[in-house]
Amino acid sequence: MDNMLDDVLVLSGEIAQQEETENDLSVTEFGEKLVKSKDIEFLWVARNASSSAKKATTTIKKYSDEKMSEDVLTNGSIRLGNQVFVYSKSSSWKVSDISSFVEWIVSKSENKEEIVEDIIAILGKSFVPKLMGLDAVAKKRGKDPKVIRDTFLYKEWKEQPDLKSINTGSNSAPKWVHELSHGERRK
Repeated sequence: MDNMLDDVLVLSGEIAQQEETENDLSVTEFGEKLVKSKDIEFLWVARNASSSAKKATTTIKKYSDEKMSEDVLTNGSIRLGNQVFVYSKSSSWKVSDISSFVEWIVSKSENKEEIVEDIIAILGKSFVPKLMGLDAVAKKRGKDPKVIRDTFLYKEWKEQPDLKSINTGSNSAPKWVHELSHGERRK
């Protein structure tokens, strides 16, 4: 895989120098082979090599960000190229007592319409519910979870399909995953 990793890094460097809209993968010999390949195992090895390269570059970026943050904290903001780097410690809000929070929303509302308005204001119009939680509430109320999902939710399909991977060593991996051997397909 070391040779493949070298090929991936060279191709990555070439792609990085292209215009943003270009993305021509066939600019190196390896890239040409990648574009023409129908060999799933070759594509898999190339994918793993690119994942290793991504992990390495992410590690480098994270390290650089940490060192630059220390420098900017000590010496002040700095412009480098078209970017100005400033120090700020990121944070996110967390609910300290969810029960009390929900009770406050419900109990301080004047009527049912205000409860709905307040909940929408807090959750936002693009809120996505936790599906397992929704299913549990549906079951608790004696309703079919699938009917409740179909009543209140819809799936928005993406333009491009996602390739997902299942770790065969994971305890949560489906049984059929363990039954496949290398190169074997499930239809």
